[in-house]
Amino acid sequence: MAGTSPSEIKVPALTQIGIVVKDLDKTVKDYWNMLGIGPWQILTMESPGMYDQTYHGKSACFRYKAGLAKVGPVEIELMENIEGTTTYSDFMAKHGEGGHHLQYLVDSVETIDRHVEVMARKGISSAGGGRFGDNGGWNYLDTASALGTIWEPVKMADNFSGPTATYPAAQSAISPAKIKVKAITQISLAVRDLERSMDNYRTLLGINDWKVFDVKPPMLHGHTYHRRPGNFTMKVGLALGEQLELIQPTSGDSVYKDFLAEYGEGINHLQFTVDNVEEIIPIMEKEGFPLLQSGRAIGDDYFSYYDTIGPLKIMWEAWQPPQKPL
Repeated sequence: MAGTSPSEIKVPALTQIGIVVKDLDKTVKDYWNMLGIGPWQILTMESPGMYDQTYHGKSACFRYKAGLAKVGPVEIELMENIEGTTTYSDFMAKHGEGGHHLQYLVDSVETIDRHVEVMARKGISSAGGGRFGDNGGWNYLDTASALGTIWEPVKMADNFSGPTATYPAAQSAISPAKIKVKAITQISLAVRDLERSMDNYRTLLGINDWKVFDVKPPMLHGHTYHRRPGNFTMKVGLALGEQLELIQPTSGDSVYKDFLAEYGEGINHLQFTVDNVEEIIPIMEKEGFPLLQSGRAIGDDYFSYYDTIGPLKIMWEAWQPPQKPL
């Protein structure tokens, strides 16, 4: 579904998923041991390496730890609030641990400021931000009600001198994970109204070329929910080269309906690609990740969702692509 976007902001790609956690060090180890994700760069974000912090438009003082790992084209950032009131502490109080924001990169801190001004004219404020390193910066745009989650423009610093560490410390370390995730291929949000959400993405972020699917039988088949025959259907919108997925449950019981009932709209799951889902299911379950939902749908792909929320703070989906492209 294509159309003309009036947005002054044009997001070309999704570069990061941010996840709020209570214990960053433990969560980093769980990702390494369970899905082979790492190595991790661990930063302590504090003065003087971080400066000019704001919280809802006012000067603020806070500290947090960040764990960063590249997983293909998308980076995972884990954030643990250390001191002060932040969007992380707000999110934790409201939702608990989980998917906090999505990121896109810009070329300068001046571009960040311009995007904040553009959003302000549309009634969307800044939830917080700051500068880091020699020329880096970020800002959290309070887009959760319109887009299902916070979006963050970031200019990466050319140099950052704050306290850093790596996990695992040894470069030669090999993860013991039975399944090693090489790339995050898709980030999915549960939404209540797909058309409204897609319109908001067009208007606010210039994300325009949506592929839309009404996923129901006979396209959807062999589907299960908690190991029982599934009765769910959904509408799906894909954009940014299918990096971004919006899912509106339309009937039946599903992980999307469950998420909306417990948390409201937000980041529902992360996807990685496998060659054979049937081989993955028993491995994941043996590792302590029960199968929550599965099925075949668009182009006869094969999807399977696992209960990874406890240790990994978000649900993960193993996806077997269709033989023919969508």
